[in-house]
Amino acid sequence: MSDLPEVDPNESRSEALARIETAERALEELAASVRSKTAELQEQLGQVRLSVIEMHSHAVSRPTPLTEPPVGGDAPEGSTEGARLVALDLVGRGVSLEESKERLREAFPGIDAERVLREVGATSAS
Repeated sequence: MSDLPEVDPNESRSEALARIETAERALEELAASVRSKTAELQEQLGQVRLSVIEMHSHAVSRPTPLTEPPVGGDAPEGSTEGARLVALDLVGRGVSLEESKERLREAFPGIDAERVLREVGATSAS
């Protein structure tokens, strides 16, 4: 069963050609509409993709309790548990191994930053 109309043997050649042209125009209009809608959707997807990237960048750059460890009375010298939490956050955010060591040493004087990073699974620079 085809969607094409039945061919009338009595139909003139010019009538048949006119029907063909009408069908071709309808097909061209449909294809143009699909191309247009596809371009709109691609543009929207690109905008959403940029928004997600911007949101992620903003979230990563914003200090959190784990990215900015407490200092002074709140972070006693050698606080290994606090250092582990900060190390987990740094590793999770993809901070390089060297930068993570530096941050841990600054925030938690007296701890073994390399050991803490090893314990939380930071085996190589990101």
